[in-house]
Amino acid sequence: MARSYSNSKIGTFNTCPRQYKFEYIEKASVEKPVGVELFLGNAVHRVLEKLYTLKRNGRIQTPDEMLKFYNECWEGPDIEKIKVTRDGLGVDDYIKVGSEALKKYYDMMHPFEEGEVIALEKNINFPLDPGGRFSISGRIDRISRNNNGLVEIIDYKTKTSLPSQQAFDNDEQMGLYQLGVMHTWPDFKDIRLKQFFLRQGVTMTTTMDNNRLEEIRYRTYQKILEIEQAQANDDFPPKEGAICDWCVYFELCPAKRHKLTLDEEIDIEFDARTGRDLADKYLKLNNEKKILESELKALKQDIVRYCEEADITNIMADAGSITLSVRESEAFPSKSGDEEAFLAISQLAREAGLEESFKLDERALYKEFYARERLSGDLKEKLKKYLIKKRQEILKTYYKK
Repeated sequence: MARSYSNSKIGTFNTCPRQYKFEYIEKASVEKPVGVELFLGNAVHRVLEKLYTLKRNGRIQTPDEMLKFYNECWEGPDIEKIKVTRDGLGVDDYIKVGSEALKKYYDMMHPFEEGEVIALEKNINFPLDPGGRFSISGRIDRISRNNNGLVEIIDYKTKTSLPSQQAFDNDEQMGLYQLGVMHTWPDFKDIRLKQFFLRQGVTMTTTMDNNRLEEIRYRTYQKILEIEQAQANDDFPPKEGAICDWCVYFELCPAKRHKLTLDEEIDIEFDARTGRDLADKYLKLNNEKKILESELKALKQDIVRYCEEADITNIMADAGSITLSVRESEAFPSKSGDEEAFLAISQLAREAGLEESFKLDERALYKEFYARERLSGDLKEKLKKYLIKKRQEILKTYYKK
């Protein structure tokens, strides 16, 4: 059976692998207050779902009816337990934000004749890879089709900021939504992606061709392989950032427990001051190490240049000698070295079914497959144009006794 992932689940791993382990593997039991931003988004989605459900049944809500239902969405839970993280704001401020956003949307879209509503709050699940190892699940806010047959995959956003058009053109969540819709409705050919940014009253649209969708599918697949490898090795390091202070696993996190101990907020068995002294000593020595490494790197460059200009390979010194050797080799470019070429190689490897063998390690691709003649002639010829020459200078040191 395929193991299921979602864009939000993968996003949690990207944000912090340790948070991912707390949430999805250990299923740590902690109090999880409802964040006001999440609650706002859920309330707005419920309102728009009802609005279009009634429209499908032949009735258009009035603005007053819509806002009445919106306010009722905030009455169910204990409002005091909703967590607000922004200083100077309260729940009432967010209720007002949602109300104003819905008014903008109503005025902009009335009488809601964008086309036939195919699905509302549609759950999707589709196989990500041909082997069926992994599947992707998600929930699409609305799918509509206009009179010209154009299908729109629609997502509502209540966030405070707008993405750039370039960022939206490469939005992985929307790309996965389209892959899910194409799997569920294979006859849908003409598809457009649309997001409504409700606070701003702004609509953004984009389209994705098969190449773009396959890139998203492939990047998602690689990220899942990374998660699977982390689980196999139990390797989920914490990734500290600006959102740590609002993480529900703060007191369980190994990156935060020492600070909490110093602040006497929790008790642990070791002496926290000893930990601070050890950390200070390590930081000092590590900084000295970095300085020495920089000096060694500069000295090596000077020695290599000296040897080349003097046409020698050995330098004698009072303490011993240094011998220079040079190795030249071929390799494929890394992602950081040439991202465009790296993606092209990745696509060729995926088509050949090799991506899991080396997990996009360009060194393994060259060493294990290309250099050992394990590739078809056609594939090898396609890869050949991406080869680059690499030069490695090695200094061997000999010390006098």
